[in-house]
Formats: sequence, structure tokens, C-alpha cells
Amino acid sequence: MLTGFNTDIEFEGVTYHVQTEDRRGANPIIESLVYVKGEILATRRTAYRNLLEAGAENSAVQALMERQHFAIVEAIRRGRIHLLTEPPTSDEGDTTVSRTHRPAVVEPPPPPSVGGGGRKTLDEVIAEWLAEQERSEGIRLDVEGGDRLRFGGTFPLKVTVRSAPGGTPVPGAHVLVRLLSTAGKPVELAVGKSDEGGRLEAAVAIPSLERGTGLVVVSAQHGSGSDEAKFLVHR
Repeated sequence: MLTGFNTDIEFEGVTYHVQTEDRRGANPIIESLVYVKGEILATRRTAYRNLLEAGAENSAVQALMERQHFAIVEAIRRGRIHLLTEPPTSDEGDTTVSRTHRPAVVEPPPPPSVGGGGRKTLDEVIAEWLAEQERSEGIRLDVEGGDRLRFGGTFPLKVTVRSAPGGTPVPGAHVLVRLLSTAGKPVELAVGKSDEGGRLEAAVAIPSLERGTGLVVVSAQHGSGSDEAKFLVHR
């Protein structure tokens, strides 16, 4: 199973959480879920058995998973949420899209037509996104040490920032670590920049919390690209 992706994206005051994972088994698929306030708004699944049968390596599957994830993120960023909640308009073969009941708050106005044409399909959005990445790459944040965090303990932060797509190290990325809790305001735990290898290491102390729950949020930003990872803090 390959490492997945998690991204929060805000559009018109609504925060969407996009989660993409490798579901490898008898029928291997790449599954992306779009959440709003904990409710699944949309699901996109892409089968890739044909890749494995053709002898493709994990890097090819990882690239496909990355493409699907960030295409969905860009669809939300551009206000094309209808592409995620309506059945596909093109014959996509090995890709399926399902939808759930959509809360009224996430219904954006229809996007304007471009050049007199109709709405763009998700495949067209993917093509646009890939073209944009050639001009300006995004970033991907990998974090080690966040498996079992505890209040009053130390977080051995090990961050690597890479370009997405591409996977090359990104030096000079701004990294911020915060504690979010139900008991008070966010607390800044650490801040720094990635080195020439795209890495940042630090020992981060997590404050004690007598009540409530908490998350450690590690975020990175470089140019127009950003990514973040969240970890539950245990008692």
C-alpha cells in the first residue's frame, strides 16, 4: 500500500477535506473521498489492475494517485464542485464517481463558460492542472514522527518537502507547526524553513491539556504551493 494524500481546501467559506488512498487487494483501486464537516460529499475510484498486469512499478501507481488527488483539489479550488458530485459526462472506462446528498452550503454558482463552450469535464480539469504544474509546481509534505503524539510529550518532527508532481526536494519552504484544540486558541509550536535537501528536523514540545481534544497541524508553503498534515494528540 502506497502513502496517500490529505489536503484541506477552502472555497466560498466552506472547507473541503480531500483524502486519497491506495486500496490494493483483489481489485486494486485508487480512492479519493471529499469530506465536508465529516460527511462524505463525493467519492472517486480509479481501478489500476491493468497497470499491475502490465508490470508497472509502484512509482507509476503513486503518480496516478497524485494526479487524481490534485485534480480534485484543483476542481474544488476553481469552483467546479459539480464535477465531483455529478456522474461523469465522458466514458472514463476504469473510473467511477459516486455522490451523496449534497448540503446546500456547498452548492456553488455554475462556472462561466469559456469561449462559448459548456462545462468542462474532470478530465479537462486534469489536463489543465497538469499543464499548470509544468509552469509552476506545487509541493508535497511528508512528516515522520506523528504516529503517537501525547499531551505534555515531545514531537520528534522530521519534515521533507518535495515538488508535486516530480518529487524533487524543495529548499526554503516555510514550515509551521501548530496545536489546535477544543480547549482554546491555536498554539504555535515551531516554525522554520526546509534545507537544501527539503528537510527540517526539530524536537517540538506539546503542551499539557487537562481537557478537550487536540490536533498537531504541520503545514508547508513555498511560492503558490502549500500542503499540510494533521495528527491526533493522545492522552
